[in-house]
Amino acid sequence: NNYTFRGLGNKGVLPWKCNSLDMKYFCAVTTYVNESKYEKLKYKRCKYLNKETVDNVNDMPNSKKLQNVVVMGRTSWESIPKKFKPLSNRINVILSRTLKKEDFDEDVYIINKVEDLIVLLGKLNYYKC
Repeated sequence: NNYTFRGLGNKGVLPWKCNSLDMKYFCAVTTYVNESKYEKLKYKRCKYLNKETVDNVNDMPNSKKLQNVVVMGRTSWESIPKKFKPLSNRINVILSRTLKKEDFDEDVYIINKVEDLIVLLGKLNYYKC
């Protein structure tokens, strides 16, 4: 028996079934971005730090809309049906000691320790609520 017992689960699977209502809620929460609120907070922060601000979300570097970051472990990633990978309208980050970036065609980030997540978040432009 090679199951880890460091979190939620029962013999490597969730102890309950996910239903469509749970999935819809997860999608709604992890894709929600209030860009106008974010811009106001960003303006206040930049003013406090005496930095120039970005006037419009469309003027951001790479013209990318803000997205939330979803961090998951390898087994959570593997539990997502192929047709939903990577999770759309979200920045997908997988925490794994065994997966390698070159194994993926998808636009995902692979990190092997939590400390790497802190570094990655410092480089990404993502929604901060």
